Amino acid sequence: MRRVEGKTTIQAAGRGAGIALTMLIAITGPALGQSRKAVAPAALAAPADTGLAVGVKPIGNPGDWFPPESYPAEAKAASEEGRTEFSLDIDAAGRITGCNIVQSSGSDLLDSTTCSQLIGNGRFKPALDRNGKPMPGSWTSAMRWELAEAKTQE
Repeated sequence: MRRVEGKTTIQAAGRGAGIALTMLIAITGPALGQSRKAVAPAALAAPADTGLAVGVKPIGNPGDWFPPESYPAEAKAASEEGRTEFSLDIDAAGRITGCNIVQSSGSDLLDSTTCSQLIGNGRFKPALDRNGKPMPGSWTSAMRWELAEAKTQE
C-alpha cells in the first residue's frame, strides 16, 4: 500500500488578493485487487474485497474546482477559515449524486460552498468493477479554506 499526500494552493492575485484556497488531497494506492480512491488523510483504506478493480478518479486537478472567487464574501468578511472534510457519491456515469460533510470546518457557509463548488465543477471517471464495467463509488477528501495575508512586493 502506498500513500501520497499533497495539496494545491490557489493564490488570488490583483484586487481582492489575500485569499488562499488549499485543497488537501491524499491518495491511497491499491494493493492488487483493491480499489484506488482519494481519501482524507485520517480516513481508513477500503476493505480488501470491495469488488472494485479501479476506484473513482477525479478528472483534472480538484484544486481547480475552487477558483479564488469561490471564497464566500460573507465568510471572508467574517474572517472564517477551516477545513471541510467531505465524501462524494459518484454514479456509474461519473456524475456526483451526493455530497456529505464528514467533518465540518465550523462554518456552515464554507461547508455548503464546498459542496456547491464540488457539485458544480467536479468531474470524475467512475469506478470500474473487476470486469471493467462502470459502477457507483465514492471519493473522500478535504478542502481547507484559508485567508492569507496579501504579500507586499519590495
